Amino acid sequence: MNIRSFSLVLIGLAMLLPLTGCGPKGIPLTPESDASSRWQAFAARSSASAEYDVLSGSLRFGPVNDTRRVTYLLWSGASDDGEPDDGHEPAGLDAADSTPGVAGDSRSVRLEVNAGVGANVAKGLFENGRMLLVLPQDRKAYAGAETPENLQLLLGLPLPMRMNDLNDFLAGRYLSALDVPAPERYVTGDDGNIIYRYRRDGMDCELELNAQALPVRWSVAGRWTLDLTYDEKELPRRMDGRMNSDEGELRMVLLVKERRPSGSLPFSSMHLEVPAAFAVYSLGR
Repeated sequence: MNIRSFSLVLIGLAMLLPLTGCGPKGIPLTPESDASSRWQAFAARSSASAEYDVLSGSLRFGPVNDTRRVTYLLWSGASDDGEPDDGHEPAGLDAADSTPGVAGDSRSVRLEVNAGVGANVAKGLFENGRMLLVLPQDRKAYAGAETPENLQLLLGLPLPMRMNDLNDFLAGRYLSALDVPAPERYVTGDDGNIIYRYRRDGMDCELELNAQALPVRWSVAGRWTLDLTYDEKELPRRMDGRMNSDEGELRMVLLVKERRPSGSLPFSSMHLEVPAAFAVYSLGR
């Protein structure tokens, strides 16, 4: 290579540098833009009073070519910060370390998972970054911090968000559940949807809003991409997720088939007891 050719290569590389820098690309968000107005509508929608219904539906998850299907019941109630009752269960949950950096949750979340006809395979309680999971068929229980690693250990895949955030999202509190900062840039799709780009924890992220200011796609680079659809009340009906991992592509499809008023279950349903004969294991961070 002669000096002239070498110089041209250096000039070309220098011109490429601004195009390959870190951070999202797109149009800067300005107060007078349509993108800013839609974002404000999204924030207002997300801050409206939420109805935390009792949700039931199905969940399919696992490697894309080998997913498992279960049914679930999900509900929540106000967190109880008082002294725990006597018994096996509170000791297990109290002993669990909370997730570092996670603020206290305003609600506790209960989860029941069934496989087949009436075969209960898991009962879960999630609050303040901790979780208690009871596996009736194995006669075991696990208590520990609610981390993606612990969830993957027990469920076979890391969930796209914490259980309390999932509960909030399904109730319509989208902005806080997705933990999206005010974006600085956006692009407009051919279908009129606006894609907001931002960075969180060093990763490129996108949130796509449709004309109704509803999130229809959320992606975190290197983690999950979620496609979202809604029912006639504009509440989430389907979450379709994909994630690339060392084991290949993972898939998660959550369907909300029924919503019932929260009062349809007694308050005592928020408690999760561990039978005395069950072994309780501690989950590491």
